[in-house]
Amino acid sequence: MLRQEVIHSMRTSVISDEISQDIGEVLEVCRLKGLRTIELRAVDGRSILEHDDAYVRQLRSRLDAEGVQVCAIASPFLKCHLHGDGAPQGATHFASPAARDEQWQVLERSIEVAHMLGAPIVRAFSFWRLPDPASAREEILEVLAEAVERTRPSGLKLGLENEHACNIATGEEASWYLERLPSPHLGLIWDPGNEAAAGSRPYPDGYRHIRDRVIHVHVKDLDSSGRWTVIGQGSIDYVGQLRALADDGYDGPLSIETHMRIPEGPREATMRCIDGLREVASRAGVNLE
Repeated sequence: MLRQEVIHSMRTSVISDEISQDIGEVLEVCRLKGLRTIELRAVDGRSILEHDDAYVRQLRSRLDAEGVQVCAIASPFLKCHLHGDGAPQGATHFASPAARDEQWQVLERSIEVAHMLGAPIVRAFSFWRLPDPASAREEILEVLAEAVERTRPSGLKLGLENEHACNIATGEEASWYLERLPSPHLGLIWDPGNEAAAGSRPYPDGYRHIRDRVIHVHVKDLDSSGRWTVIGQGSIDYVGQLRALADDGYDGPLSIETHMRIPEGPREATMRCIDGLREVASRAGVNLE
């Protein structure tokens, strides 16, 4: 049954390089679709962290002129091996490889870039996934605790993302760490698509473990064959998920991370996902700004 009233407002956002590496094309889509919020990961074929300060400041001026805000820095912090070296186990999105002993520099640069761009959240991961992730919990917890303390003086929030290629893939796995790290400077970047890719049901199963710690949401959808598809046309119950987020008081960004590949290209795929998310939100009774 459809809800007759709008129960809450959230913001439509998109990870910019899911549209294009060309920020001009990203802003064109923002104008066409009425978006006022984006998340930054890679621009012009490089991680946003690897551009110099002059480039970042120029980018900020360009975004300000368009009335577009940056809701988060999609940093690759802790997307590396916990022990030793080796090939990446998942997507790195143009970020240069950085070993564990280089991760504090990655975090420091993430904080610097976030301040320059006015973004309130810096993303963190949990190292490439081990055969037995639970065996490394205490070691990973220690690293995350230090990361929270290093982030705290900046006034920013560290957003821990559940990522199926890393040791925290699901809401249940994330809850173990969040319960032990109650700091207001740490929250979850909830990604239902990543939990689905890990073979679990994100809503309601995964979400019930972390519902009180969500500070940012990534949105993508997975069909029954395991392929990324238009939001609302896959296996994830996004109507129920958006209603639950609204009921729990979430009013932040829903950041589209398209991943879907179609012959028409990533721009068209992302625009279809924007339309799909808006349709799902309408069915859920949620207003998208």
